[in-house]
Amino acid sequence: MVKLYIKPSCKVCQKAAKYLKKKKIDFEELDILASPPAKKLLEKAVDANDPKSAFNTKSKGYKEHGIAEATFNTKKEVVDLLRSNPDMIRRPLLARNEKAILGFDEADYATFLR
Repeated sequence: MVKLYIKPSCKVCQKAAKYLKKKKIDFEELDILASPPAKKLLEKAVDANDPKSAFNTKSKGYKEHGIAEATFNTKKEVVDLLRSNPDMIRRPLLARNEKAILGFDEADYATFLR
């Protein structure tokens, strides 16, 4: 089952949902704030080499927590921070089985969904 974690007002999330519908891919749409992704799923989505790419740079929490200047020692730190502040998760999050990707890019989605 494919799951798409979105924020309903997010334009990029809407584009991702439209793409999936156009490709006739069945998916469950979940509000990322009401139903945040599981810790295990976030662990799959966060890039250990570039953990800051998992953050929504436009979120209030991004600025409040000083993420741009922050240093993370472990991927676990990033995952725990995102779990406690789901608005800071880069959207949308597309999940399938035990894998997940953040953001929306048609080419990445095509590869991910093969």
